[in-house]
Amino acid sequence: MHNLKSCFVKMTFACLFIVFTMYAQKPQLTENDLLCNGESFFEMTDICKELSKLAREDGVLISNKNFNQVAQSGQPISVIRNNFVTKANPKPKYVVTDGGGIDLMFANCQPGDKNCGQIQECKRELLLYIDEMKKAGVKAFLWMGYPEVPNMQNLTINQAIWTEVTKELIAQTTEPKAIYVDLLPVFAGHYNQYFSNNDYLHPNNTGSRAVAQAFWDAMKANNYAFFDTGAVSVSEQTVNKVVSNHILGQKMKNDNLYLSLSVDQPSDIKLRLTTASGRSVFTAQKHAAVSGKQDVVFHTGRLASGVYLCEIRTGKQISQSTLLVH
Repeated sequence: MHNLKSCFVKMTFACLFIVFTMYAQKPQLTENDLLCNGESFFEMTDICKELSKLAREDGVLISNKNFNQVAQSGQPISVIRNNFVTKANPKPKYVVTDGGGIDLMFANCQPGDKNCGQIQECKRELLLYIDEMKKAGVKAFLWMGYPEVPNMQNLTINQAIWTEVTKELIAQTTEPKAIYVDLLPVFAGHYNQYFSNNDYLHPNNTGSRAVAQAFWDAMKANNYAFFDTGAVSVSEQTVNKVVSNHILGQKMKNDNLYLSLSVDQPSDIKLRLTTASGRSVFTAQKHAAVSGKQDVVFHTGRLASGVYLCEIRTGKQISQSTLLVH
């Protein structure tokens, strides 16, 4: 009888997890769930329209409308941020955005100078923008890195610096979840195809489709992990398999989460647990002073029974797994 009961419990949890995984692999969005924001790179192109089309084709966007957009041409990051605050109603769960092109249009930065005044001002504005998204309950956002501007060398130099600064900043952002899509490799060798009439600031229809595809590929990666739906199998001891070898093992015991990690360099270990609906229930941070295998314990307190998404960030490494709490 005991063995029969144990088998039934295991089968029940297995079925629940399969249901969770099926849901996780295919998010269901309406036009209000995702927002396109930025300047003319969005407003004067078909990027948001093409992104909506790709989401519909994959059965993710269930509305026949396009995702909402509040992009406004010729605006610095401060206005892009304000447009999110004042015009994005209702507030989205996810944001696809850019900024800095206008701010850096006439900046005079030396190649590679991350301390250039205009670069630092853009960084401050981006941090404020991220804070506004966090306060509004945005779950995740995608930040776009600009392609080159072949007929504007000064802007190309400034944007190259901005690309490096934003890559570092986005890699360090844990809430909301943030991913970076660099358009330099997307446009490499295709500038004459993706732009028209020497206008290297606004992609044509072909370029818009290429950008939207790059965005969608990034959001679809790892079973739509951008949408907090990535999931992997759970062992019968609730020690989870993981996306990569970053997490070596994990288990819950006595209101503590025990983690074994492989850390490639000394860095902070940042943990976030979220529910299947994307609600954050626990965040914490510890420091790994050396590289290599780390055994850490987080006191989570009593968690309600269910399936949680466990996200671990160390430096630029990000891994996700599921955690089953009995």
